[in-house]
Amino acid sequence: MVKLFTPHQAKTPCNLCHSEKTWIIGEVDRHNQPLRTVLCQSCGLGWTDPQPESSTIQKFYERDYRKQYKGTFKPKKKHTYRAGRVAARRWNQLKKFLNQDRELLDLGSGGGEFVYLMRSLGLNAIGIEPNEGYAAYARDDLGLPIQEGFISDQLTIDRPLDVITMFHVLEHLQDPVAMVGLLSTHLKEGGHLVIEVPNLETTCHYPGNCYHFAHLYHFNAETLTFLGELNGMQCVFVDHSNGDDNVTVVLQKDSSFTATLKDRSSNAKKIYDILRSHTFFKHVLKPKTHLKTIAKQFRQVQELVTVSRFTDQKEALDKSF
Repeated sequence: MVKLFTPHQAKTPCNLCHSEKTWIIGEVDRHNQPLRTVLCQSCGLGWTDPQPESSTIQKFYERDYRKQYKGTFKPKKKHTYRAGRVAARRWNQLKKFLNQDRELLDLGSGGGEFVYLMRSLGLNAIGIEPNEGYAAYARDDLGLPIQEGFISDQLTIDRPLDVITMFHVLEHLQDPVAMVGLLSTHLKEGGHLVIEVPNLETTCHYPGNCYHFAHLYHFNAETLTFLGELNGMQCVFVDHSNGDDNVTVVLQKDSSFTATLKDRSSNAKKIYDILRSHTFFKHVLKPKTHLKTIAKQFRQVQELVTVSRFTDQKEALDKSF
């Protein structure tokens, strides 16, 4: 096993700047299985190196992803209630971009909770979800226009959209630059692409506990902005949520926008310094670490008590808002 934070010639070039010069920032995943994660020295993008085969990724998302994360092939009441509360938070965070009568597509829509809320607020919202169990639940139990499949297979949209949302989707895709370029072609001029991903800079987790087979790429606000600029889109909103666990950006399609070339190596060095200084001992000695654990346990107990009063997932979803 190679020592962490050493220079490394990547087998897979950086998706943003195409550099192969990286630092190794992880050698195992959160389950202590072998998984090499690298950080680009030129721009600060992180990724799995080498990347897994496309067929392996597709099979994982169709059958195993939701089950591994949630322990079930179909959302339980607690999952629906929790996702409904997250959908409400996202609405409050982004409502200036989500006006009534807007056409919205939610990619990786899960159980459809965000689509459900947006439709109740007057938006013409639809979704795409690759996992067959969750897509079937959203379609059959909630009556939502959720298509089952992968983004590349399902983008047969016959009209331009006002908003496309991607909540914890981009980090799973094998070519983020190409995908954002594709999505921009389906937006109206002035339309918005909303992206939320785990924040590579976060120190809320144990060191190395944020790498996962399913997460092919790792971003911060700067690399998300760079990603938009590569596709002629301007970043008009940045926010960090959940104690910096996640970062959200809104990219606007603007045919008159011209990105300014800049050296992003300082962003790479900033991330490198954050990750290298985030040691196990520093983490366990921070009061915030233990307060977060206690707060999470309290929320879980409170959640179980609350959802026990509901008869089914739909009632849990309606009450979560």
